[in-house]
Amino acid sequence: MVGAKRGSGVRPITSGSIEIDFYYRGARCRERIKLPPTPRNIRFCENLLGQIKIEIEKGLFDYAAHFPTSKRARLVIEKPATLDDMKTVLDRWLARKGMELEHSTIIGYTRIVQNILVPRIGTIALRDFDRTQVRELVAKLGSEITAKRINNVLGPLRGALDDAVDDDLVKTNPLDGFKIRRRAQVNATEEVDPFSPMEVAAILDGIDEPQVRNYCHFNFASGLRTSEMIGLCWSDIDWKRGTVKIRRAWVMGKMKAPKTDSGLREVTLVAPALAALKAQRAHTLLAGEFVFHDPKTNARWGSDQTIRAGSWQRALKKAGVRYRYPYQMRHTFASQALSAGENVMWVAKQMGHRDWTITAKKYARWIPSMVPDAGKKLAQAWHFD
Repeated sequence: MVGAKRGSGVRPITSGSIEIDFYYRGARCRERIKLPPTPRNIRFCENLLGQIKIEIEKGLFDYAAHFPTSKRARLVIEKPATLDDMKTVLDRWLARKGMELEHSTIIGYTRIVQNILVPRIGTIALRDFDRTQVRELVAKLGSEITAKRINNVLGPLRGALDDAVDDDLVKTNPLDGFKIRRRAQVNATEEVDPFSPMEVAAILDGIDEPQVRNYCHFNFASGLRTSEMIGLCWSDIDWKRGTVKIRRAWVMGKMKAPKTDSGLREVTLVAPALAALKAQRAHTLLAGEFVFHDPKTNARWGSDQTIRAGSWQRALKKAGVRYRYPYQMRHTFASQALSAGENVMWVAKQMGHRDWTITAKKYARWIPSMVPDAGKKLAQAWHFD
């Protein structure tokens, strides 16, 4: 191996590394540069050491910038947490928020962090995470999810970086002022894929289990959310007035009140919905407070996953109906109600939407296909052929 000048602070260590030796904040520091000790590389390390000494003297030396993988960097740096990777930063933020946010919110954030953010940015150091990294993350996500979903994913990341700014670990949050440029929302209405009246009849005929049939019959005829269906109690039903009060929902393993005033509502029960409830009385009225039970456990349904995994899939297959997930029962109620001529504000109230324009916008696309003669009355008014 080629030798270096004595006392230069640079010396060959192995056939593939050179050590530099210097003092920083009163501590002796030795760091290895992974270069073979050739004359040229020795001179490079001597120049590097000289530059480091100048930076130390001027108070500009950034240990981690020169030696990002060094264990000593964490010992001598003023704020070791700046060397944390983004996984550590995000996990620390989740731990802090665990006592502040609702259980369901934390579960949602945890899923985003563990399943989306950590696999993509978890190994990047906090100090290196900048606007470029944000753009690269969004570019990766853009091909997988909608702009709205991207904003939801960036929520926990934004919060974690805000905390890093508050802790004085970084100067600014690279997400400050960052906006998602909305692409054409080709998939914005893709999730709404209602069943036709003929498909509804075929599905109900294909369900052998009475309690599951009553559940689906009521859902098609009421438009409740799955979480509201699971939380529905017999005490919520007013048989004389033909209404049901929506007071609770089963969300992420916990029973809770609806998030908004519009969610907390009274729903009018149309004849098919009342018929489904009357048929269900024989099964659960005396068995407990909840209306709909999983017949396998004789207890309240656990989640929408339980509902869709068994009888629902079998019923659609038996009926020869293209598969859609059970939440489409809610969309079916809205689209059929509007196509039948029900007032959009009434439908919005039934659904628990905070604004009737949400209902109109979300379901308008399907109305013409279910009303073949739409427009004829207008044509007659103008005496068009």
